[in-house]
Amino acid sequence: MKMNLNDEEESYLIISLKQISPEALEGLIEEFILREGTDYGHTEISLKDKKKRIYSQIQAQDVKIVYSSKTEDCTLIKAHDLPATN
Repeated sequence: MKMNLNDEEESYLIISLKQISPEALEGLIEEFILREGTDYGHTEISLKDKKKRIYSQIQAQDVKIVYSSKTEDCTLIKAHDLPATN
């Protein structure tokens, strides 16, 4: 899928769980948690539990592992934040 950002065309390649090492996935999940600034209200949730939640969202395909042609790296993106394919 392609998306125009600042007059640069960006392509995303969806990466399956089978294509990424457990170590790399753990790093992506940790980065995603820090980037999202997740707020769980008055209840404190451990990093371990947050990781489990994100992993479940990846398995349910609510969060996608993607490679960005613009940034030339992998990241996690919520499925609803990805541009629709034509």
